Amino acid sequence: MRLLVMLITIFSLSLFSQTLYFSPNGDLALTVYDPFIMVKPTNPNEIGSFRVLTSNSVLQVLSVNLTQSTDLVTFSKLIGIQLVGAEETAAGLTKIDDLQIFYRRFSLNISGTKSEAFQIIFIKFQRGYVMTYYSTQEDFHKYLVPALLSMSSVKTASIKQEYLNEEFRYSVNLIEPFEVIKPIQGEIGSFIAVQDNKAGYIQIVREELTKKMDTQEYAKSVEKNSLINLSDYKEFSNGKNLVQGEEFYWRIFQFSSKGTFYKCLQSHVLLGNDAFTLTYMAKLEDFDQFILPAVCVVFSFKQK
Repeated sequence: MRLLVMLITIFSLSLFSQTLYFSPNGDLALTVYDPFIMVKPTNPNEIGSFRVLTSNSVLQVLSVNLTQSTDLVTFSKLIGIQLVGAEETAAGLTKIDDLQIFYRRFSLNISGTKSEAFQIIFIKFQRGYVMTYYSTQEDFHKYLVPALLSMSSVKTASIKQEYLNEEFRYSVNLIEPFEVIKPIQGEIGSFIAVQDNKAGYIQIVREELTKKMDTQEYAKSVEKNSLINLSDYKEFSNGKNLVQGEEFYWRIFQFSSKGTFYKCLQSHVLLGNDAFTLTYMAKLEDFDQFILPAVCVVFSFKQK
């Protein structure tokens, strides 16, 4: 019966351009999102390798045995020491359910070529796991969202950290350091994260549709009617991913206001006659600090 359930799950995920990955020891399970596909691991301690066929973008999963005395912070520092010549621009701690996670954003210069990377590290069953997304400067933002969705999809045994809004009948997974705050007019949800004088903000808005549209059509209308009017508006990337049965169309962009540049991840999901837009915004220099927990919040949106 258990095998049958697993086969049905794998078949269902394949229909949604997703891959369900199990580690060789069966102690780690991930949902790997399109366009990453599984390839054969080639490096020491590498238990999973995924790449984008049309790019040099790679998602790597490493696993090592740890001693009883090794904690997450110590293990993370040991991994950081091995990143010779890396320029770290953001680092932090968060939790997915009861699993504590360390993450860092960094750049590497390898043989004169600069690579961009995002890494998450956690300990499970006395093993240390390191998942790293590597890409070129040109493609980093293009595949950042599916990479973070894949890395943060680690399966846990505990209940999701769900925030339920009964007034507007939706839920999201509330991931540290984001906290609920009172929404302003026009919003149906607001969340804020503050760490070391850095801040990130997530807002949720709802619009009733007057005609039938798909997510991509709606996203283009938002860009045409709103975003292009922002000062210094620039889109870095966009894409579409099916997450837990819901289709999300997303974009990463920046703009300026009163001399300050802001960077955003915006996602649209259409449910019935309503379009929901979830936007994570931070100052340009703060964006990477909260992008991982922001992705976890934004793409967990469900209508109740």
